[in-house]
Amino acid sequence: MLARNTGRVVDGEEFRYDAAANRLNFNTSRFDHVKDNRLRQWANQEYKYDAWGNLIEKVVGIVRWQTFTYDCENRLVKTETMADTQVESTSSYQYDSLGRRVAKQSEIKGQTDHKRFLWQGQRMLREESPGQSSLYIYEPGSYAPLARVDEKEG
Repeated sequence: MLARNTGRVVDGEEFRYDAAANRLNFNTSRFDHVKDNRLRQWANQEYKYDAWGNLIEKVVGIVRWQTFTYDCENRLVKTETMADTQVESTSSYQYDSLGRRVAKQSEIKGQTDHKRFLWQGQRMLREESPGQSSLYIYEPGSYAPLARVDEKEG
């Protein structure tokens, strides 16, 4: 209940937007501008892009960062996450001749994981890894998935 209006704003919020209607930042006097519709900084995260607009580096604070590598067709082929100068995880991706991702290999803290992706046209039907798989069910005549059925071995 408002008892008296003093005209002062208490705990106000302030938002700023770029020309593409992206929120730049809030509740701070420092606003970072979005150039070429690419976010460069948000809170304690910094983003870097290549000439094609692909994200190539994400830095969180001063001790954690990720790098992203792309092939000549701008497909993501490798990611690496570092924490305190130590490699925390790496992932590599493989594609078929139609540009569909067909495999992902990850190593996270010494544990290796392999995934395969099976396709029918442009629809991903199945995702398989040792011990489990996921089946995707689509709306008829659409690329919109309706459901995912997960199955674990054993």
